[in-house]
Amino acid sequence: MFKKIGLLVGAILIALVGVVAFNTFTNTPSTASVDPIKLPPIDADAAAARLSEAVRIETISIGRDDPPAAAEFDRLHLLISSSFPLVQETLQRDVVGDHSLLYTWKGSDPSLPPVLLMGHMDVVPIEPGTEQDWEEGPFSGTIKNGAIWGRGTLDDKLSVFAILEAAEYLLAENFTPKRTIYFAFGHDEEIGGENGAGKIAALLKERGVKLSFTLDEGMVIVDGLMPGVDEPIAFIALAEKGYLTLQLAAMAEGGHSSIPPRTTAIGKIARAVARLEDNRFPAALISPAANMFDTLAPHMSMPLKAIISNRWLFDPILLGELGKGGATNAMVRTTTAVTIAEGGTKDNVLPTIAMATINFRMLPGTTIQDVVDHVTAVVDDPDIEITVKQGNDPSKVSDQNGEGYRLIETTIRETLPDVLVSPGLMLAGSDSKHYEAIAENSYRFIPMRFGPEDLARVHGTNERIMIDNYAEIIQFYRRLMQNVAG
Repeated sequence: MFKKIGLLVGAILIALVGVVAFNTFTNTPSTASVDPIKLPPIDADAAAARLSEAVRIETISIGRDDPPAAAEFDRLHLLISSSFPLVQETLQRDVVGDHSLLYTWKGSDPSLPPVLLMGHMDVVPIEPGTEQDWEEGPFSGTIKNGAIWGRGTLDDKLSVFAILEAAEYLLAENFTPKRTIYFAFGHDEEIGGENGAGKIAALLKERGVKLSFTLDEGMVIVDGLMPGVDEPIAFIALAEKGYLTLQLAAMAEGGHSSIPPRTTAIGKIARAVARLEDNRFPAALISPAANMFDTLAPHMSMPLKAIISNRWLFDPILLGELGKGGATNAMVRTTTAVTIAEGGTKDNVLPTIAMATINFRMLPGTTIQDVVDHVTAVVDDPDIEITVKQGNDPSKVSDQNGEGYRLIETTIRETLPDVLVSPGLMLAGSDSKHYEAIAENSYRFIPMRFGPEDLARVHGTNERIMIDNYAEIIQFYRRLMQNVAG
């Protein structure tokens, strides 16, 4: 009896090993069917000088309750008009929401659904006290050591100017698209985009526009950041996570600290925060993060290739490992981040109120109500008041097999032949969410080349773009416009 059971178990193990080996060694990279092309050269130094000028204009978005930097946006609009005269003369230009720009490049065939290329003109402030940490002034636009330095060179004036540079070159070549192409440049993306992209989307909807796809900032080309993959990877985000900020507040009797209650307002908030950090959302590998791993598995080294090629068996192990990282954890989990704690005014006075601000980035398929329900259940304290301060649900997941993805992928392979191409999930937010009602699909990608040291530059110190990479980005948009033109 035991011998038969042993033989059966052995047979199952042999079969299991055979299936794992088969799946692993037959999971080989597909052969790219797109050949690289050589585009006419561009004047990279002149383009860098124009972006440098834009960086010197301090179009800072501070907060939703603060007025926009109107005079600075006016200066930037004038710079755009003077820098790109053919765009100014040829394309229809609308100023929307007082400071955002919408350009319409009319196609010759109105039956073709239009596309929209996006960027935003506003930037985040410099964190007080970090100014001296910059190698070059944050709004200097210095050109040095082959790079353009300053706020907006990565997020996101470079997209605005690269798109316009590409259009200016095509117009100089008398290029006319068959398909209408829109350029949308918002002025308040860093504080939600409601008055910029939101109003542009509303205007297009009013005009009856239905877009084939949009392309916005989002993911980039990473090198040395994906475990098990040696090649640079161009990630095209199919979706972005949702955004939610909750405020937790606890009330208590005030008074002198010499006669404290058993639990103070701060103690109640601390207990709630501890419960939330100890009971985070479960990890789940779903689309589009799942698409990414499936796409990259053939290019991975062992043992990752074996694990991902056999996710039906190893998903618990994979999720456990991904959950240990920072960015990888964010790919597979609705994240919980305590960002502000407030309470108390003096060391011998009991506070009557204490508050904590919690920021969540939600996986596709998770809603604001799901998070509120989770927080309510985990905190489990009637003395804690939970208030939604700001939020939007995750975007829909766009089609990896759609026309837009195919055109973007083709353009990457033609202009950047050294990189792999993969779908991905944007961990932060973008203006793309405002266009979902009028766009069949929304993709998020800029061909910026990022190494491990570059992640901290976005919204951080020493933001800069290498001029050679900026030239690649211009050429990418140039070829993309040709490819989408119909």
